[in-house]
Formats: sequence, structure tokens, C-alpha cells
Amino acid sequence: MAQTRAVMPSKFVPLADELLAATGASDYSTLIGILLSRYGKHLLNTWEIANCPQAASVQPPIAPVSIAQPETFTPMEF
Repeated sequence: MAQTRAVMPSKFVPLADELLAATGASDYSTLIGILLSRYGKHLLNTWEIANCPQAASVQPPIAPVSIAQPETFTPMEF
């Protein structure tokens, strides 16, 4: 099996430790494997880049949303 080393910033260690306890994973490498196998495809399908000039020209413009208001208001009786 091929191996790759990943370095995790120290600010993520507390969360990783919680996830180790919750998942029962034995080490960080196993935890990363769990995260990639469970959520990797979802991340690929839903990833959006915000505040990036290169991505701004590729993304379609967002149409304004209009919310129809009710014509009359009838208070509820309790």
C-alpha cells in the first residue's frame, strides 16, 4: 500500500482528537482515511471557491430571489 505523509496544523488537533474518540479510529492516518472515504466525493461535488477573482468569472450570476407576500393577513386565535 502506498503511503503519503500529511501534516496537520496544530489548531485542528483538538477536533481531530474528538473525532478519534467518536469514530474509534486508532490514529490520525486512519481518521483521514475515514474522512476521505465518507466525505471526499461530497466535497468534490459541492466545493465552491469564494472571494477568488479567477472563480468569479466562471460562476454564473446569482438571480435575485423574490418572496411573494400574502395578500391578506389573518391572525391566529389561541
